[in-house]
Amino acid sequence: MNAIALSYLLLAAQMGLYGILWSLTAWLVRSERLTGLLGAAYSLCWAGALALFALRGTLTPWLTYTGADVLVLCGFTLLWGRAYCFDRGRFPWRRWSLVTLFGALLLIWAGPAPEHMDLRLLLLALFSGVSGFLMICYSARPLRQQLGTPLSWLICLLGLAAILAWGERIMMAQSLPIPAQDFVYPSSHNILALLVIWLLTIALQLGQLFMVVLRNTRKLNDLSVRDVLTQLLNRRGFEARWRELPAASRSLLLIDVDHFKQVNDRHGHDVGDRVLCHLARQFTDHMGPSATLARIGGEEFAILLPGEDIANAHGRAEYLRSQIAATPLPSEQGALHVTVSIGVATSQGECLFELLKQADLALYLAKRRGRNCVASQQDLAAQMS
Repeated sequence: MNAIALSYLLLAAQMGLYGILWSLTAWLVRSERLTGLLGAAYSLCWAGALALFALRGTLTPWLTYTGADVLVLCGFTLLWGRAYCFDRGRFPWRRWSLVTLFGALLLIWAGPAPEHMDLRLLLLALFSGVSGFLMICYSARPLRQQLGTPLSWLICLLGLAAILAWGERIMMAQSLPIPAQDFVYPSSHNILALLVIWLLTIALQLGQLFMVVLRNTRKLNDLSVRDVLTQLLNRRGFEARWRELPAASRSLLLIDVDHFKQVNDRHGHDVGDRVLCHLARQFTDHMGPSATLARIGGEEFAILLPGEDIANAHGRAEYLRSQIAATPLPSEQGALHVTVSIGVATSQGECLFELLKQADLALYLAKRRGRNCVASQQDLAAQMS
């Protein structure tokens, strides 16, 4: 066994370790189970192929050539399938199976005969190029979401360069004498190919593991600032958003569901939960992307409107109230009409606690007026004068 063959054997062991890491990911992170299993599958396919590369000349050619080529093909198709799963949340089993079966049958038909070397190399180059391109396409969106556009483009370009270098090595082998076409033949071309494979596997494995860790870290962070039921911000997330906004004019709508206890008592808490989710959808539909929406209590919501004065905020609150009153929630007991009371306050530099206090006073005024109405700081001032 020459030095290149031994290097391939060590690289196979490295890929086996990556397979163990992906298996642990599938076991420990339930939300990434399919992603982890696919990562383990393509790592082990490549580990087996590299080990068979290293054992050429000691085992039967059908195993070390045809078997290795089929494993390489499976590894490449699983590679883009894993990227597809990471982006879309599912794995294209039918598409993957058909493509892999077609390529495997062609490789088996070609066999290990030297005269079919060109066909085998062409098939591997084709599958590596297409799989690499698809992997980059399906990785681009999650990379852009997690790392930003410039860095995601840089990573995609590096991945494309590595895939092209790998495909170029395969195609270049067609111009070499038959002994030199073998991956374990001691030549400068195979040393370069070994280096490309090593760098490519490190970049792919560590990059994809990093993406899994980053996505789940962000999920945990998101859970800490979001209400589980409505998916709006919770009190902690709302306060964090307040600190991020510039200290300009900011209006606050404090919203309370009218007679919510009666809804729970008459219809049950499951219907009460549906009412809260119904209201969250109404807020999202009618308040626009600039509004910060939060559930800060049991049936109490807050909406922060940056750059809005008291008159505009009052008008938007009245529009929201009328839309909610005009949109009943279907239930098994019939249409359930839900109304809300809204208190409006505007900050000119006050702290969030003071703004909430002013909005709370306006909300109580709306309730004293009979509920299903809007009251603001101006109404409080008029009542006191």
